[in-house]
Amino acid sequence: MGMGVRKKHPQQQTCKVCSQPDKFNFYVPDAIWNAVVPSLYRERVVCLYCFDEFARETNVEYASQLSTLVFAGNRASFEFQVVRGTSVTH
Repeated sequence: MGMGVRKKHPQQQTCKVCSQPDKFNFYVPDAIWNAVVPSLYRERVVCLYCFDEFARETNVEYASQLSTLVFAGNRASFEFQVVRGTSVTH
């Protein structure tokens, strides 16, 4: 099954940057949010993908400040544990 454009669930929020359904709930401190997200979008829904792109563009490292990451699907939700101090290998 290809990714393509994701269908919006009737109760699901959409990202105000890319208009795609917002599948991940995440939390970073306000100082990080304000440093990364352009003022036009600061009081709006921004998906993790767009937030990550803004962070890349502004050269802000946010991974160490991420405290919550939840996948909100249509059939199930999954809360991911944020682990610090380990390296990821491929």
